[in-house]
Amino acid sequence: MVFNYQVDDISFSPFKKDLKDYSWGSFRMDAAAGLSVALLTFPQALAYAMLAGLPISCGLFAAIYSAIVASAFGSSRHLVTGPSNAIAILVQSGISEILFTFHRDLAGAERDLVAMQVLTQLVLLVGVLQILAAGCKLGRLTQFVSHSVIAGYILGAAFAMVVNQLFIFLGIPRMPGVYSFYEKGTYLVTHLNYLHWPTALIGVASLLLIILLKRIDKRIPAAVMTCALAGVLVHVLDLSSYSTADSLGENIQQVLLVGDTGERYDIVPSLVFPFFDMGIMNNLLPVAFAVALLSILEATSVAKSVAASSGQRLSVNQEIFGLGMGNLLSAFIGALPISGSPSRSSVNFNSGAQTRFSAILNSLFVALILLIFAYFVQRIPLASLAALLLVTIVNLINPKQLFFCLKATSSDAFVLWTTFLSCVFFSLDIAFYIGVVLSIILYLKKAAIPQLVEYELDESGDLKNLDFSKVHEHRTIRVIKVEGELFFGAADLFQTTLKAIAEDDTSTRVIILQLKNARDIDATVCLALQQLVDYLKGSKRHLVACGLTMEVWEILSDSGLIKQVGKENLFIFDERHPHLHMQKAWHRAKMLAEQPVPISNVAPQMVQQPSLANSYESASD
Repeated sequence: MVFNYQVDDISFSPFKKDLKDYSWGSFRMDAAAGLSVALLTFPQALAYAMLAGLPISCGLFAAIYSAIVASAFGSSRHLVTGPSNAIAILVQSGISEILFTFHRDLAGAERDLVAMQVLTQLVLLVGVLQILAAGCKLGRLTQFVSHSVIAGYILGAAFAMVVNQLFIFLGIPRMPGVYSFYEKGTYLVTHLNYLHWPTALIGVASLLLIILLKRIDKRIPAAVMTCALAGVLVHVLDLSSYSTADSLGENIQQVLLVGDTGERYDIVPSLVFPFFDMGIMNNLLPVAFAVALLSILEATSVAKSVAASSGQRLSVNQEIFGLGMGNLLSAFIGALPISGSPSRSSVNFNSGAQTRFSAILNSLFVALILLIFAYFVQRIPLASLAALLLVTIVNLINPKQLFFCLKATSSDAFVLWTTFLSCVFFSLDIAFYIGVVLSIILYLKKAAIPQLVEYELDESGDLKNLDFSKVHEHRTIRVIKVEGELFFGAADLFQTTLKAIAEDDTSTRVIILQLKNARDIDATVCLALQQLVDYLKGSKRHLVACGLTMEVWEILSDSGLIKQVGKENLFIFDERHPHLHMQKAWHRAKMLAEQPVPISNVAPQMVQQPSLANSYESASD
């Protein structure tokens, strides 16, 4: 019997299940949870837009409209989507590089307009890639990216965010151009004499207040209260006056506010068809792949973490589809790419959310806050938002998981440190790809080494470990059990190991391959088996294969190997009689071994024969 544990179909109306049994009690709990999350979402959306170097509306529209769509089409009942810090810093890096490459002479409002055009192209690519991934049911491919890559990237992104935000936090003019974060950090340290004391004091006070309020009670909306108090303080002390729109790049004379960006707020976004420039899109594609993959990894990991507590069964492809639909909308309203938020999802679940409508109500509450308090939003000091980001950076890094990856294996530590250092010295998208490629290479290195173990056969037809004292004995029949992946990457090692066994022990007449636990046999392995059969036939020896599953039988049949090996030498595994295939194979091997061998084909035997382990090691070398 075959069980399909991965039923992951996509639905265009997954919310119907939540609507069917929805009650007034569920609505009250969802509304309470949604309001709690909204008080956390609103300041974070502002901060992440600032982190991306884009208008504040980009973060707010993502937290409102794109998040609603993602929640409606997603799978999790508790996942809260929206802009995230790791995605925002990656977007900032990608857009800055495009602007420096194609539009380095632009400044002010014209530069902001082009940045928005680049953003719409980027998010469009991200949405399309995610929808295609969900449609092709590629959700399981995320398992091939190790957690060490994510931990290394998060650590590197945290370093990048600290460097970026310290410019605003301390009131130091930004470094012009596009440079690595190592170079930006060096520039920051050498230009501390440009520190603007009023801005730095507001930033430090905001940072301390957020930390203090969180320690008093985590349920206190620390970010909202801090931003409000900082705005009042700046206004009372007359530390700020609206500057020019490009004041962020000039010597700072006043404490900069959100309103100094020159942006005016409208709760309803303008629907605009994404701008197309194929030259820019070609350069954006690697960034889009990185954003799409990172968004999927973040959202699915957060959803699985919450589902482990709630007991909900998730559909990974449905979750990816929801993200793709939300990001597709972002491309038409000029919003940031969305991902899953660990902090907001945790608050949502712990606040008693019952259904996906809690996340939707969260977005509606964010819109209501913007509608009522838009005037006051413009009075929030940028240094306070930078302080909020510095706090979220600390929460972004999980020390336990970080040390776990560092101590687990040397390969995990190598991947983590390589990814982190790549973030410091290269662009973030390149760093992410370096980590992913390393992760896949190390996986393939392990998967490409099948396990070949020699056994003996007991009276019942069951395999038993070969007695160590008999390792060097000559045996007419040798039973080799093959376990693991037998795809193209393992074909050469598989073939050379078996040939080494046959060459080293010329008394061997028959090799029995037990393939019950061999997986993913492909054309390359079939070719290796064919060459092995030819080699054995050339020396008047034989190959018998047993434990074949129906899948392996069909592959051998389609490749023509059944005819070449001989149907009489192949035995299918029957789960009703688990030892029968081995008994038949042993009986067939004894018949073949008793056949006379021409004298011309009998090669002189070696005095001392190496064991299977030595043959395997020599084949590996």
